[in-house]
Formats: sequence, structure tokens, C-alpha cells
Amino acid sequence: MNRIAARITEKVINSAQEFTEIAEELPQKLQNEWSSFKDEVIEESERLKKTPNASKEKSSKEKLSKEDLIQIQIDNLRSKVIDINKDIEGKN
Repeated sequence: MNRIAARITEKVINSAQEFTEIAEELPQKLQNEWSSFKDEVIEESERLKKTPNASKEKSSKEKLSKEDLIQIQIDNLRSKVIDINKDIEGKN
């Protein structure tokens, strides 16, 4: 019985240590992911601003295509946010 209690105690201690390590690393990982995400959003925003407005001369069909591409990019960014949230929730 003492052996079982010792093993359980050892596993609990190891699990607590692992949890402590994860809890200590989580804020920094979260900060890094958030900074990376913000940088990507800023870069994409700047890229979109720099794109010349020559699209006024294009047909409305091509313009819709460009809008669709922008929407796809927005959806991809939203997907990244969802993945980051799932990672955070999975570690909690």
C-alpha cells in the first residue's frame, strides 16, 4: 500500500511541476503569438494600402474577384485567431 501511495504522490508531484512549467511559459508564448499576429495584420494592412487603385478601370467582375481575395485573407486571419484561442484553451 505504501508503494502505491508513493507512486501516486510522485506522479502528482511530477504533474504539478509540469503544470507549473506550462503556467510559467504560457504568458510569454501568448505574448509572442499575439505580437506575431499583430505584425502580420499590420503588414497586410500596409500591403493593401500600397496596392494601386488602378482597379477603377477594371470591370466589376474583376473588382469582385479582388474583394473576394481580401475576404479570403480576412477569413484566414480569423482562422489563425481561432487556432490561437484553441491552443490557449487546450493548455488551460
